[in-house]
Amino acid sequence: MNITTKKVCYTALLMAVTFIMISVVKIPIPNGYIHLGDAAVFLCGFILGPVYGTIAAVIGAGAADYFAGFGAYIIPTMLAKGVMAYLTGYFLRGNPGRQKEITVMVIAGVIMTLIYYVSEIILYGSFVSPLVNIPFNALQAIVGIVISMLLFRPLTQFRIES
Repeated sequence: MNITTKKVCYTALLMAVTFIMISVVKIPIPNGYIHLGDAAVFLCGFILGPVYGTIAAVIGAGAADYFAGFGAYIIPTMLAKGVMAYLTGYFLRGNPGRQKEITVMVIAGVIMTLIYYVSEIILYGSFVSPLVNIPFNALQAIVGIVISMLLFRPLTQFRIES
């Protein structure tokens, strides 16, 4: 793996973008908030590829949870956002087309929702109480997909193939 200054700078930049999109734009819900960070996570994978995209998404999202006071969610968030960025980076190499982009991001969003559900089962000790968060996590993924689809084409020139 060839580490270049450009890759390091883009990784740091997208790490910061992920952190800001999660930390600044918040729509409150009963057990936390909905944010625009999923779009940034998808962009991490799309622009940086599976390895560097995952690093940027994991650190940016984990730091956002840490500084927001959601310490119990740091590991689930890092796992969920890491999987989302990795899948996006791995399957959307080259010029995949809109249908493949949407399919990969929908699958990543479903996996993210499942990771949070299982994590909340462990945190709350109940299979039922975490069900209330499934629609909010799904909505967050959908918003991320829509925003990403708007940004993929204009940002294609900045992609780093890994």
